[in-house]
Order: sequence, then C-alpha cells, then structure tokens
Amino acid sequence: MPSATRTTRSSTRNNGSTQDVVCLTDSDVLAIKRGSKKDSTKQTRKENRPVISSEVIEISSDEDEEEPIAPRASVASKLQTKIRELERANAAMKRENDELKKKQTLSTDLEEQISCEVCSGTLWSPYILTCGHTFCQHDLENWFSVALKQHRNVYPHYNPNAQQHANVYGFYQQQLQLPLPAYTCPKCREKVSARPIQNFAVKAVVRAVHAGESSPKKTVDGANVWNRFFPA
Repeated sequence: MPSATRTTRSSTRNNGSTQDVVCLTDSDVLAIKRGSKKDSTKQTRKENRPVISSEVIEISSDEDEEEPIAPRASVASKLQTKIRELERANAAMKRENDELKKKQTLSTDLEEQISCEVCSGTLWSPYILTCGHTFCQHDLENWFSVALKQHRNVYPHYNPNAQQHANVYGFYQQQLQLPLPAYTCPKCREKVSARPIQNFAVKAVVRAVHAGESSPKKTVDGANVWNRFFPA
C-alpha cells in the first residue's frame, strides 16, 4: 500500500498575500497520471482510425461493355469475301485502263494518218499525188513553186498554159514545146507529171475527227491553184 503522503502546494503573490492551498496525497497523484495516460491513448486511437468517405465509387467491368467476339471461321469468311471483292474491282480497273490505252493508241495513230508529212499539221485540204502520197495544199504549192522557179531560171519563157498562139494570119501554130518542170513527191521523190487530186476520203475523216473546227489556213480553190504549175 502506498503511503498516504500528503503533498501541499501553495502559491504566494508578490504582495505577500497567499491563495488557495491544494493538498494531494500519493494516491491522488497516481490517479491523475493514469487519467493522463488514458486520455493520450484515446487521442492516438482517434488519430489512427481510418476516415470513412460518404462518396460511392462504382466499379464497372470492361468485359461487360466489350462486343461479343465473333467466331474465327466467320471472320475468315468475311475477309475472304472482301479480298474477292477487291480482286474483282482491280480486274475491272485494269480492263478500263487497257481500253483507255487502246483508245489513246488508236487516237494517236489516227492523228498521224490525217496529218501532213511535211508540216505535221492536220490535212484540212488534202491532195494526193500520182505516187499515192497525200499532202496539204499549202505545202504542195510551196514545194512546186521552188521547182517552177528553178525551171524558169533555165527557161524564162515557160508558160504551162500558153502552148499555142495565133499568128498574124489567124492560124494557130504550136508553141515551141518546152520541157515541164521537174516536179517530184516531197517524200519519195518520184516524178510528178499530173495535177494533184483532192483526197476526199482523208478530208471526210478529218471533218469527222475535228467536228466543229475549221482550218487555220485559208486556201484557194484547188481546181484553179494548179493552173500555174500544170497545163490545163
């Protein structure tokens, strides 16, 4: 048993007066210490106690939102169908490209057939020579003009349309026969002794291919333009 020792505490003010005196025994001191320990333990437990939130957290599973996985056989079948569709589309595009290339080739070949081999222009006024080659009227005029000029340098009085004339007595006498100019084909250089003839077949093709267009060059009627080169 602890002794009942009494502890006396007193306080004295500076003015010499005293206040209340509290007397404590040893049992009172022990009781105060125990109470202080219990309060400290309770405070520690309260601080360590977990805080419970009032918020509600929903936990959802991603598996519930995923679409059902299709069987492998079904996926493979769809892929094969898609591949066949793409193959058919590629084949159709290839056929269209081949047809387009053929049309372009035919168009190029046709343009070459209706183009003059001298100036590479369109044969709006095509004329064919005795050798079978066809050229535009404008280029043939220029080609024959060079040959005619060279011929007249040798025969200054040459006139293809004045082969006969009347004398003072009214009788016609044949003019001295002069040789014809050395007209040739611009391509094969074969001799040309007759007037060029208009190539109506080529002319029709040109009009069909270039419908609505007209020749950029103005030409004289071919029936008269050759009079200065060939006898009538």
